[in-house]
Amino acid sequence: MIKLCAIDLDGTLFDEKKQISKENKQAIVEAKNKGCRIVIATGRPYHGVYPILKELQLLSNDDYVICYNGAKVFNTGTQELIYSSTIKGTDVKALYKEAQRLNTYFHAFRKNEELITDQHNPYTDVEVHINHIEDHIVSFSSLKDEDEFLKCMMVDKKEKLDRAFFHLDEDYKNQYCVVRSATIFLEFLNRDTNKGSALEALSHYLNIPMTQTMAIGDAGNDLAMIEKAGIGVAMENSFEEVKKVANYITTSNEASGVAKALQTFVK
Repeated sequence: MIKLCAIDLDGTLFDEKKQISKENKQAIVEAKNKGCRIVIATGRPYHGVYPILKELQLLSNDDYVICYNGAKVFNTGTQELIYSSTIKGTDVKALYKEAQRLNTYFHAFRKNEELITDQHNPYTDVEVHINHIEDHIVSFSSLKDEDEFLKCMMVDKKEKLDRAFFHLDEDYKNQYCVVRSATIFLEFLNRDTNKGSALEALSHYLNIPMTQTMAIGDAGNDLAMIEKAGIGVAMENSFEEVKKVANYITTSNEASGVAKALQTFVK
């Protein structure tokens, strides 16, 4: 029996209008009534996911959320931190220089969830809008080496990030968890950080075997949790590399694929 299900947002639970279908909402209610914990797993900060948690009624002391692509896991009711991982100011400064070399914009999230950038740009507007936060203009050279960050990101249009990833220094690919959470976001986290590790940490905390977990997603930042879950589900609209590791391919995010997966596996 599936007792814990982690669900991605963009391209998965959301349709193209960033809305959750009636079918998906009903399937989540039914799954919870059958004893399955529903956990949103997202690259967004807590402020960005809070409205969705409220909409889905996932704010009790028995509910949990995975944020920042696995860098933070906590109880949404009590705010108890279950798991977290960070990178240092030295890492962020080095990656900022790499972003300059590759000619992309750059963002970082401090441990306290503050968004910083060296210049306001169109992609900052996207972050501010979808995550309901403010940005802070900071000189990255002023960061202290010991400062802690949840993640940093190269942000730009798809074509520029495609080129940036292709020309990215191989050392950085080995030193960090590098994920493409959206076409305009290339993220760098602690090497051991991903949604899969976060799902493992939460399942251990809740004493639920990984064989009784399910993960549903569509993009590269969902790959690890789809691989590690007892049942890994890829959306029909998923990246090809995600489909290759999935146990099951459901319908697209436009066709309430989350509802189909929950109805198929949560008995």
